[in-house]
Amino acid sequence: MINNNKAGGKKIAPVLKKVLILSATYLLLGFILVLGISPEQHDIQIGAPAPLDILATKDVIDTVTTDELKNAAAAAVEPSYKNVDPTVVGSVSASMDALFGQLLALRENDPPSPEDITAEELKAINDALPITLSADQYAVLLSTDEESLKQLFNSAIISVRDTLNSSLLEGQEVSAVNRLSRTLAASGNPTALVSLITDVIRNCIRPNMLIDEEITEANRQKARDGVETVTCVKGEVIVRRGEIVTMAQYTMLSSLGLLKEDSIDLPLLAGIALVLALLMGCMALYLNRYLKSRMTPANLTLLSLIALTVTGLCFGLSRWSAYMMPLSLGLMLVAILFDQRAALYFNIAIGFIASLLSDTSSGLFSVTMFSVLLMSMVSGPIILAVFSRRTQRITTLLAGVLVGLSNFVCTFAVGLINSADLASVTTNALWAMSNGIISAILCIGLQPLLESLFNLATNTKLIELSNPNQPLLRRLLIEAPGTYHHSIIVANLAEAAAAAVGGNALLARVGAYYHDVGKLKRPVYFKENQLGDNPHDRTDPRVSVAILTAHPRDGAAMAQKARIPEPVLNIIRQHHGDSVALFFYDKAVKLYGAENVDINAFRYEGPRPRTKEAACVMLADTIEAAARSVPDPSPEKIDALIHKLVRNKLNDGQLDESDLTFSDLEKICSAFSTVLTGVFHERIEYPDVAIPPREETAASAAPAADVGPDSQPRDESDEFELMEDEPEADEAQAEAWIPEDLPASEEADADDD
Repeated sequence: MINNNKAGGKKIAPVLKKVLILSATYLLLGFILVLGISPEQHDIQIGAPAPLDILATKDVIDTVTTDELKNAAAAAVEPSYKNVDPTVVGSVSASMDALFGQLLALRENDPPSPEDITAEELKAINDALPITLSADQYAVLLSTDEESLKQLFNSAIISVRDTLNSSLLEGQEVSAVNRLSRTLAASGNPTALVSLITDVIRNCIRPNMLIDEEITEANRQKARDGVETVTCVKGEVIVRRGEIVTMAQYTMLSSLGLLKEDSIDLPLLAGIALVLALLMGCMALYLNRYLKSRMTPANLTLLSLIALTVTGLCFGLSRWSAYMMPLSLGLMLVAILFDQRAALYFNIAIGFIASLLSDTSSGLFSVTMFSVLLMSMVSGPIILAVFSRRTQRITTLLAGVLVGLSNFVCTFAVGLINSADLASVTTNALWAMSNGIISAILCIGLQPLLESLFNLATNTKLIELSNPNQPLLRRLLIEAPGTYHHSIIVANLAEAAAAAVGGNALLARVGAYYHDVGKLKRPVYFKENQLGDNPHDRTDPRVSVAILTAHPRDGAAMAQKARIPEPVLNIIRQHHGDSVALFFYDKAVKLYGAENVDINAFRYEGPRPRTKEAACVMLADTIEAAARSVPDPSPEKIDALIHKLVRNKLNDGQLDESDLTFSDLEKICSAFSTVLTGVFHERIEYPDVAIPPREETAASAAPAADVGPDSQPRDESDEFELMEDEPEADEAQAEAWIPEDLPASEEADADDD
């Protein structure tokens, strides 16, 4: 249970690292985009003159003006009414008749005289009435004879009934009351009495045609919808300098986030968040699909750092000129430091981000933005075509020049389509051409820094590591010269094999140079470095195999301390896989018996080769050592040996994780055969002829330093004999070490012993 948790933790930890890296990158890119896209804010007040011309940064609706127009259109719609209510006339007449009766009853209860009535008494009277009588109305009510009052009251009821019979619309009650009041006043009635009757009518009258709210509101909404929205398009002037700012203008500026009191433009943030999520999500899917094995936290950090660096530089240079943004820098760095396939999509994503930073005033799909996108898309294939052959410093500069020329053409072409101002178009095209050169220069400057920071195995770094003056190689040459010579031949073989199967030939060569550096820890325990004495003759085979199988681990530790890149470290770890050291296994079996010896104890620690390059180094290592032990090597013998050893490694499962196909193995065998045939070429046997001594001359008596070009060539027979003797000595040593019954597939391991 504990082991499962630990295993789960090991799997989860890298995922969490990747999530944190992506989240941090997402937030930082969003921050840069917000800074680059967010418009400048202004101190504007309603009723005050504008300090400068302010343009719309995107399409915005003039909500104030639009709402005013919609309300005016709705108000102009006539209301719709329901059918006449026949009960209203009777109820209104009854209400008026009852109220007039109350007023007449006041006269019959010996009311106070108008002259003596107090405010409290008048208030008590009003409390009993639905209307409020003024002092004048009270006085005229008491002073007018009863018969006149009744006639006047009846006349008012008839007038109201007539009005209702002709239908009184809801909302027109006030105008109807005023009309009746004017009619009463025109008859010569006292003003106070007219006012009293008017108050009664106002209190009792009700419309008999009510508004149909549902139909009316539907008609008004239709009128509102028919009003065209007032919009200020992007780039249009909202308010001009010196113009008094209106509420409508202020509202538009606020909705665009152009006022200093505005805090956050939420739509802008939402748009940036969605765009970045799409770009980074698609990039993550692409990398997970095609480069999953390389998506380590370190590589993800590298890509994130490149993206942030390029975006930051684009943001800074866009303030000067959008056409100067180093669009191709990201493509160059990713192609050189990581992978060319990933670089192409990376370039598209950075180009889109840069296009957003290029122009914040002319609208989406402006000429500048389109030019930036076009330059980004065109530069990708050009750079990858140049880098497909080599990625040296001068190659990067050449790519920058070619990209600059393509940028000039792209910008000039787009400018001619959109503008007739040839001078302005040419200026922009020249700025665009400069960004290719700028990208190349920045790439040359940043590449060594990133190589060192992330310890990357770029071609440039690998070329540096192949220098014989590198500390480990120098030590190998001095302390273990036999291993050094062996590594040189293995490097030639591995390079040819990797090139034949489409692998990284330079990585295979450098990996072969360093694959046996672990032998520096105990060089005399390996056959090629011995001068007669063999410590294994005095050592238990189990101890011997422990020493032998430790050299990949020791080499990886030494290389890691020397900051050798990870791909080379992997070749050092994997170049023996988990194969068996058969020589010492056979020796142990003979000493202790097969039943007392576990073959797994005589295996290398592994892992097995997981790349084409590591597999090529493994096969080259095995074949080079075995080929040196072949007596009288001929092309046929060499070819047969190569196929036999490769087949043995295949049958042992050492190549199962290397992605090599049977076709690749045949190509590797052919490459090995070509190289080894050249190494073991047929030599001319020189005759043993006595050379007569030369007569002593002044020229020959002169010091060797004074011998000129016309002097007699020196005899090289001694050198040739020495060269001829060395392979024979090596063969003799190999035969002494390798027993006759040792399988050919493990002769390389025996030779390493």
